[in-house]
Amino acid sequence: MWPQKIFFSCLLTVLILLGLLVLINGHQPRSIPVAPPNGTTPRLSVVASNFASYDFLRAIIGDDEQVNLQFLLGPGKDAHTFDPTPQDILAVQQADLFVYIGGTMENWADGILASSDHRPARVLKISDFVTTKPEQEIDDMQPEDEDESEGGFDEHIWTAPDNAIAMIQTLTPEMCTLNPTSCDRYQTNARDYIDQIQTVDQQIQALVTARVRDRLVFADKMPMQYFINYYGLKVSAVFAGCSSESEPTAKTLATLEKRVQIEDIPVVLYLELNPGTLAQTICRDLGTCTPRQIQSLHNISLDDFARGETWVSLMTRNLDVLRAALL
Repeated sequence: MWPQKIFFSCLLTVLILLGLLVLINGHQPRSIPVAPPNGTTPRLSVVASNFASYDFLRAIIGDDEQVNLQFLLGPGKDAHTFDPTPQDILAVQQADLFVYIGGTMENWADGILASSDHRPARVLKISDFVTTKPEQEIDDMQPEDEDESEGGFDEHIWTAPDNAIAMIQTLTPEMCTLNPTSCDRYQTNARDYIDQIQTVDQQIQALVTARVRDRLVFADKMPMQYFINYYGLKVSAVFAGCSSESEPTAKTLATLEKRVQIEDIPVVLYLELNPGTLAQTICRDLGTCTPRQIQSLHNISLDDFARGETWVSLMTRNLDVLRAALL
């Protein structure tokens, strides 16, 4: 009998102790802030929705280890079909600064900001700081294609150098407000990057001035309206910049091929993240043109991202393409 009594007595003691532990834990906070190692301050979190904003912020921030910069969309993805994960939403909500383009293409961002009690400390809708334009009619597109516009304004603001510079000039004081101790460094980095953009701009301007033709032909979407307008070029395409279509009508394709023939267009363009199948088909059928990829910086490929390519380096890559298309 005594061993049995001892057993039940021990069991009762254990159960009482477990109950006390549960009771104590129930009154503890669910998460306890952990002090950063060596007395350092926590890193500032900056989240950018698209590649251009990410790249400009990356240039401004430079090697400042106080800032953690995140490219939310990530390389190799289509911004038009982006659907943020719970982790993406949490990153936006916890950011010290969230930068996004806005417009219909990023209505998911407006949804996060409007529907949550947890908002980032600072929010910058960068399209509010440039002169936006509605999507314009593009030559050789059929009416059924033109209706594919997502409405509002054309969100691809970064394709023109003047807008790229305006974006940097908007982001720099925002970073200075976020981290005043590094403001001088941010301003110096911003000036250096603007100088690089202006150099590329001058090189493209020289090509445009020396051109023997003034039309670019896209066998693809055409998200470079700001670029086209900035340099005073003409453009033909099968789809608008935000079109959800992937296959042109027979009439659209025939119209585009006729344009290439009549104007003796030497290059048919397609965008990054696109294999260029339609451009290759057109040039194979006609035998008079070459398919070439142009960088619209709508996003960046995984390989280019791994190599550290930038707005400047990708626009510099376009120089050879534009030279073949315009000269």
